[in-house]
Amino acid sequence: MSAVSVQRKPLPDASTESAVILPFGSRGCPTTARRNSEISAGDLDRLNRLRWLALKSKLAPKPDIERACFLLSGTQERAIEPVANAFFRGLVSHGSRTIDLHRPGTRNPSSDEIWMLRLLSAFDRGEEKEGAALVSWRVRPQGRRWMRFLAASLAALV
Repeated sequence: MSAVSVQRKPLPDASTESAVILPFGSRGCPTTARRNSEISAGDLDRLNRLRWLALKSKLAPKPDIERACFLLSGTQERAIEPVANAFFRGLVSHGSRTIDLHRPGTRNPSSDEIWMLRLLSAFDRGEEKEGAALVSWRVRPQGRRWMRFLAASLAALV
């Protein structure tokens, strides 16, 4: 067998050669294309109400989530403000990560807002297992029980 000689070229050095940049053309980068919102007008209205409630909850005093749930569970008729306050504060304290909520009136929802709409619609339809799965996706284990209760209560009110 004969040996084959292979010539190795040195790798180009950034200091010796100029970088080659490939343009995307007139359309731009395909990964940054704006996606249209795929939610209905009713869901957008509900989402804007939730966004307002989230902003109001930032101004309200921080409740003890367990105590708030015990107090709310004792009453048949619940006001939307204390439930929303406990829900959004519970997401802050028991969430596995921060929830990204846009300002009211924003047309395109974030992935967290779509999650919240799915969560509330699952409890609206009476699908507790789906709601529990959605809660477990974004909430740490120690707060899941309370957040399921608050999400079901908020779904009935919004």
